[in-house]
Amino acid sequence: MSPVHSDRGDRGSASVELVLLTPALLAFALLMVLAGRVADANSTADQVAHAAARAASLERSVAAAEGAASGTAASSLAENGLACGDHTVTLDHGGLTPGGAVTAVVECRVGLGDLTGLGVPGNITVSGDATVVVDTFRGQP
Repeated sequence: MSPVHSDRGDRGSASVELVLLTPALLAFALLMVLAGRVADANSTADQVAHAAARAASLERSVAAAEGAASGTAASSLAENGLACGDHTVTLDHGGLTPGGAVTAVVECRVGLGDLTGLGVPGNITVSGDATVVVDTFRGQP
């Protein structure tokens, strides 16, 4: 005759495991959302920098290039849905000489405060940069 085993010791263990694992799984999911948001913001910053550099490279004067880069960056940020607390555009125009290069660096402070429960800082600064060649065959101003 085999002894009778009682499963009473395991009763309710699945509920306890679920209660213990749920916060860990939720935190992991929020970390994935955070990583995705930061990666998306970095990619968008690169796209905005490219648009700003391109707009600046089409201008004939340094003042117009700086204005075009700043305006294009602001509108491109809005179009791409990247909500910046503030942003800066730094432009290295190289005198806008034909065949030269224009480099734009865009820095943007992105809010992360809506990702509650992770203890992440309220914002993170992302940056993007791009270099565009000034048209070699354009005429001098």
